[in-house]
Order: sequence, then C-alpha cells, then structure tokens
Amino acid sequence: MLRLLARFLGLLLLAGGFIALIVDGTRSIAGGELTITTLRRGAVELFPSVYESVQTSVMQKSTLLWDPILTTLMILPVSLAFGGLGALFIVFSTKRETQMRYWRQ
Repeated sequence: MLRLLARFLGLLLLAGGFIALIVDGTRSIAGGELTITTLRRGAVELFPSVYESVQTSVMQKSTLLWDPILTTLMILPVSLAFGGLGALFIVFSTKRETQMRYWRQ
C-alpha cells in the first residue's frame, strides 16, 4: 500500500514538474527571453503569508539553517525540483528483483 502511494505521489510530482516546464517554456516564448520559475518565486506567488511566516520562524530558531541550505534550495527551478523528487519517489517505490540461482536460469 505504501509503495502504491509513493508511486502515485511520484507520478503527480513528475506531472507537476512537466507542467511547470511547459509554463516556463510558454512564458519564455511569449516574452522573448528565458524565464524560469524558482521555488522561491512560486512559493511567494502562491502562498505569500505562509512563506513569510515559515521564513521568520526558521530564522528565529537558526539563521544558519535558512541562509545556506534553504536559500540554495529555493533557487532551484520548480520543474527540476518536482521532476527530480517525483523520479526519486518512483525509483524508490519499485520492487527489487530477486536474484535467481544459476540452476534456475
């Protein structure tokens, strides 16, 4: 059951990454220049109050956590982040093959 849920979530994330790639491509063609939606820009546009509250609460706990790690992760393109995370979910949800003995081959 957990494998099914992980695979479904992986497929949803892959689809979201592909949709984000199409949206970025459409914006780039329409604008005449390359535009890439980063995770930060997407979070600020979709959930501005939640993003600000998370940022302030993390910075109150530890500024060392927000600056290098989250700032570096938040400049990733949405399509790359969702696609990579979806691919990881799908890879980790596959069932491993059992090794066959040499006499069963």
